[in-house]
Amino acid sequence: MALHKDVEAILNKQLIKEFDAEIVYLGMYVHFEKELFKGFAAWFLKQAGEERVHALKIVNYMLDRGGSPELPALTAPKVDYSAPLDAFRAALGHERTNTSGIYECLAKAQKANDPATVEFLQWFVKEQVEEEKWASEYAQMVERIKGSVGGMYQFDHRLEKAAKGE
Repeated sequence: MALHKDVEAILNKQLIKEFDAEIVYLGMYVHFEKELFKGFAAWFLKQAGEERVHALKIVNYMLDRGGSPELPALTAPKVDYSAPLDAFRAALGHERTNTSGIYECLAKAQKANDPATVEFLQWFVKEQVEEEKWASEYAQMVERIKGSVGGMYQFDHRLEKAAKGE
């Protein structure tokens, strides 16, 4: 069964959010590389890759269902932040936006009586719990240690290891 036109439209809206998050995280990567926070940079580069994977999951799902994914034009991301906390708070905001978008997609799929899309979106629902968790925890951690240069570099080192899967 082909995608319902309303489901296709909302999935295309979500593609914009997923690709936007990728480019925003690439901007954060650039910022932290310039600031010599190699761990923060590595973490945001990893997150950018994850957002691309999320977007491509939606693209491929839409193609599998006979839909027409619309690849968005993206706006250049911010590459300078006044403090690490600003970047981490922005990341949390993007994750919350993505979560809202996934919930909108889910509601539209339920309304269209599209159980395949409802099932497909369950992966994203679970993923966004994890994404919001890290974004919230890391923003809180940066908030707590923002006055400590040593603490900031220690956290930077921790995120570098996390980005490498250690």
